[in-house]
Amino acid sequence: MTSLRECLGCWANERWKTEWVLRQPRLARRMGMTWLDLCNRNERLLIDGVTGARLCDWADSSILTVGRVFPRVQERLFQYCFSLWPIALNFNHDRVTSPNPEASILIAVGGSERLPLLRMVLASLRGQVGVELEIIVVEQSDHADLEDQLPPDIRYLHRPNPVPDRGFNKSLALNQAADHARGAVLFIHDGDYVVPREYVKEGIRILNQKNGCRPARWLFYLEQDATQRAIAENQLMFPGIEKIVQNNPTPIAIRSDAYRRIGGHDESYFGWGGEDLEFLSRMRTGGRENGGTLPVVHLWHPPAPKKASGDRNREHHDQTMAVPAEQRIRQLHSERQERPRCQNLM
Repeated sequence: MTSLRECLGCWANERWKTEWVLRQPRLARRMGMTWLDLCNRNERLLIDGVTGARLCDWADSSILTVGRVFPRVQERLFQYCFSLWPIALNFNHDRVTSPNPEASILIAVGGSERLPLLRMVLASLRGQVGVELEIIVVEQSDHADLEDQLPPDIRYLHRPNPVPDRGFNKSLALNQAADHARGAVLFIHDGDYVVPREYVKEGIRILNQKNGCRPARWLFYLEQDATQRAIAENQLMFPGIEKIVQNNPTPIAIRSDAYRRIGGHDESYFGWGGEDLEFLSRMRTGGRENGGTLPVVHLWHPPAPKKASGDRNREHHDQTMAVPAEQRIRQLHSERQERPRCQNLM
């Protein structure tokens, strides 16, 4: 339970700015304050002078304090942010993606367990406007469970897990998708992120100036009941927000030539944890990656086994990160030259 002291401290440091943005957004904007600038009192945001994106000047992700202390504020921020960046869900089975895409969306999944979430995520990606794109889903599992379960314009690849006893290898699946991607820009996406209709267009705008970015300024984590209701109703009208997270490693957008230059994803990671942070460390070798400008919705699901257990690949990640990034890039290039390109993409 939040104490009175904590509530008063949050009012003095965070909530008054939040109320200013929510109640008087035009005045706040004239004074140099938008929702993008809201963060916790001990955190510092940098503004990219070229793209206008906000860069989080701290290492780890963090929960927005004003939302944690005042849960009702989270829902107000949700309604405000997505009034600026609307979500369009397209569940129809018409072909809406392009054979000549500007951008490729890459999604790696470990089977059909989260299919209801994936369908909503794909609906938001198929609802993108102002851009030509393709969506590639790689299913890493014993059987091709999703082959007949996806919209017809999704490019689908099934690959068995090469070492199933060690768990899901997201990095391998993403590299296989990237091998077949036709877009000049790659969006590394998860099967639980619902995005605004101009998500890809905005990412491309930033990548016209930068090699890579993390498009999400905030992740709105839906509660379990809210996620189940959204899936049942095919809409996100009445959300219940668990938390708002800043500076998350994913989603990631990167130019395809930069993806190849840094060696793609490190396939030595199995299970949950570390692979995205390791990738980011190499992405930064081409210059500091750009921050975010967008709100994104994270759908609820049970935590991955390694996340629930607290394992998170910590020992392997620490050993990997002890090697300089440029040396890791050279090693990954050597390893990927030995691996044949995957086939049988739908």
